[in-house]
Amino acid sequence: MEKREKSEFMKSFSIWFGLGAIMFGTYCGANMASGVYASAYIVTLGGGWGLVWLLMFFAFMTFFCAIGLDFVRAYKVNNYNEYYLALYGVHKPDSSPVLKMGVTVFFDIFTMLKGLVNVAATVALFTELLNALMGVPTLVASIIGILLFAVLTIYGASFLRRFNTVMTISLIVCLAAILIAVIGIRGDVLASRIGNFQEGLDWSDTSVKAHFMMFLSYCFNTSAWGSTLSNYSDQLRSKKDAIASGIMIGALVTGLFAVTGAIVLPFMPEVLAGTPILMICQNYLPKALTAIYWVVVIFSVVSTAPSFTFNFSNRWAAVWKTEKLSHRTKFFILSFAFLLACGVLSQVGLMVIVKKGYTMLGNIALFAVIIPLFISIPRVIMKDKAEKVNA
Repeated sequence: MEKREKSEFMKSFSIWFGLGAIMFGTYCGANMASGVYASAYIVTLGGGWGLVWLLMFFAFMTFFCAIGLDFVRAYKVNNYNEYYLALYGVHKPDSSPVLKMGVTVFFDIFTMLKGLVNVAATVALFTELLNALMGVPTLVASIIGILLFAVLTIYGASFLRRFNTVMTISLIVCLAAILIAVIGIRGDVLASRIGNFQEGLDWSDTSVKAHFMMFLSYCFNTSAWGSTLSNYSDQLRSKKDAIASGIMIGALVTGLFAVTGAIVLPFMPEVLAGTPILMICQNYLPKALTAIYWVVVIFSVVSTAPSFTFNFSNRWAAVWKTEKLSHRTKFFILSFAFLLACGVLSQVGLMVIVKKGYTMLGNIALFAVIIPLFISIPRVIMKDKAEKVNA
């Protein structure tokens, strides 16, 4: 009996950790691995306020991912279009075609721009890495990255869950090694700044109130992650799995913020601009740790792009009705086309335009997602009760 319970827990835990690893790998992109997120969001005003921002982020991330996953479980959706149609209640066959089309078009544009911004930046970083480390010409490096990400994407959600689990463990080990080295040389500075609400207020030109409002807007963006997680949630079995997965996601991603913040904090404010962790490795730590840092960046790049690309391809593979091509072939073509567009954007400098468009749509989508998401909570409760009665 005890052995069976243990086996059941391990099965459940693998589901929770698998989804947590997906989000950990997705979040640990170029900006996170470079320490830019840490310096811009977490330790901008010092270690005391940094703890406040971490708690804020954990609460928002956990809450929105948990209720998003529970909605996915209840309505059994498996891509972002199905997710948003169900969220707006226009998923039924007798729903208004006009409303259905409006929701579809709006969130297709929003999700595509979101993916383009993130993956184009990832392709650009991968290209720079191959060029800097191995001397690979920029164009060739870009093509290698596009092909690599496309191949990783076609193996599906199950593979990406396992792949990101391996990447997550590797990233944790590498970042832990850098953090230990930082503690070795500036542990006293780190200890004095954690929980200190006075030191750091003059490190930047922002105030606590202004930073709070900015970070609150950033936290609101976590409301949209349910649509991405719908691609990987086929193993969810119960509300418990959804809530536990949300907690795991919140803990892992907040832990990522905390570790990168702890690495950067002892060197503030001199690393406030640029790529903080790279600057720390190059100027303060042994060369071996700089090499480890490159591993962190490469892993973060490889774990981010396939997740966003899969989100796009999984949506449009369902629309592409043809029997002439296998599902995997369609996935590769869609992934390659999407990544090629990202590669072009990363090369010709259109990222600024895309980012401005994403910011505008993101501000609108905050309200477009959060309100129906709150309304979905009683909807899911009533749906579960009705299914229990009819069972």
